Amino acid sequence: MPGADPTGTLCTFKNNVLTHCLITHSDSAQTVFATLTFFPHSVVSRNDTLLCDTCTIVLTATVTPGSYEFTIGPASLAFNATGEPIADVSFGPYGDPSVYTQSPKYASTATFIQALGIWHERSTDHWVLGRNSTLTGPKTVTSAIEGPGSYLVAAPK
Repeated sequence: MPGADPTGTLCTFKNNVLTHCLITHSDSAQTVFATLTFFPHSVVSRNDTLLCDTCTIVLTATVTPGSYEFTIGPASLAFNATGEPIADVSFGPYGDPSVYTQSPKYASTATFIQALGIWHERSTDHWVLGRNSTLTGPKTVTSAIEGPGSYLVAAPK
């Protein structure tokens, strides 16, 4: 993604309001990298304290330059397990599906793209496929955001 790395974002919203936070590339068109959707009450607590309906939530979304990895924080947030937020990540103009050639598992770009998912790092170097992670369009992957931490769009090696 040379010259168009996504920039992180600060997202501020009320707990009882549907909110969409955009992470965009630094190109002139502000191409969307990811949309983070927070449903009402999808954030349950902060610092082990339950949040009220109208509590203001501030979170950060940062992106690792040159990759499709993003991190949601702060770590003290707890998400609703039955109504958690979701991430829609687009690998449109800046994704490079030709990396499929680095694994004998994929015979073509199409098979590689079909295998993409959003992975969550549960502990150091322990990545698990996000709940309900799926390809939702020709160049978009969606998954539940199960909690703060690092997420990565990838296919199994």
